[in-house]
This record gives sequence, C-alpha cells and structure tokens, in this order.
Amino acid sequence: MADEQDMSLGALYRTHVNDLISYAMCLGFDKDTSMDAVHDVFCKVIADKELTVRIRDIRTYLFRAVKNRLLDISKTCHETPMPVEEMPFNIQASVEDEFIDNEDSELLRSKVERLLATLTDRQREIIYLRYEENLDYEEISGLMKISEPSCRKLIHKIISALKKQTHFIFI
Repeated sequence: MADEQDMSLGALYRTHVNDLISYAMCLGFDKDTSMDAVHDVFCKVIADKELTVRIRDIRTYLFRAVKNRLLDISKTCHETPMPVEEMPFNIQASVEDEFIDNEDSELLRSKVERLLATLTDRQREIIYLRYEENLDYEEISGLMKISEPSCRKLIHKIISALKKQTHFIFI
C-alpha cells in the first residue's frame, strides 16, 4: 500500500512539477526560489499522506499552495511584503512561443509581446492560467480569489480587448 501511494505521489510530482515551477517564475521569482517553493509544497503533501484524499482538485491545490508558499518566502525576505493583488506576473516565452509556432513569424512575435505588455499583471496571470495551464474557470476563480462569473467576464473582456487591438483571432 505504501509503495502504491509513493508511486502515485511520484506521478503527481512528475505531472505537475514543471508547470508549477513555470508558474512560480511567472510570478517574478527566480528559478531556485521557485523550485524551493514547489519542493516545499510537495514535502507537505508527502508528510500528510491523507492530504491528496481530502482535496477535491489536487492541481488547483498545488497552484494555490505554491503561490502561498512564495508569498511566505517573500514576507521573510522583504520588510514590507507585496500584497497578492500587486504581485507581478510575466508570461514566459511558452505562451508567446505557442502563438509564434502557429504563424512562424517574427512580426507576430513582436505584436504578441506588445499586446501582452498592455495587460495588467493580474490579466496576464489569468490568461496564463487559462490558456497555458488549461485551468477551468472554477480553478482560476479559486486561485485568483474571485467569483467564477467574474472570472469568465474578465477573461472575455481581456480577449475582446486583445481582439480589438489586433485584426486576427487568438482563439
């Protein structure tokens, strides 16, 4: 039984570790701090063997736990910690590369970078979670601490604004 649980925890780790580290880095933390936070979260999961049974959506839990762990780390490193609403969020090349691969154009790359730069940090984070991490609206609303209808409206508003700024469709 313990071996089966260890294997499932290993599979859970392998499935999510890269996405969690990327997310942490998008929140503005360096790779080492991001990896430390992710590993801290998995240590907590391993220490509490029943945790994965009690949690309804483990993926959302992991994203939230990593973000909270990074906030804790930030509090210990800075005299005045940054409120969660003001955390920077910079989408790494992964989302930009996806757009670029579809069109294989340097002009498109430049346009996407300019469009993403027009978004607020929170808007970039929501777009990243929805389209890079494929989280559903319920998961995003839980992570961002907003209602699900607000999440849907915000994503729709962002996409509409991006479409107005461009003359091609992203989705």
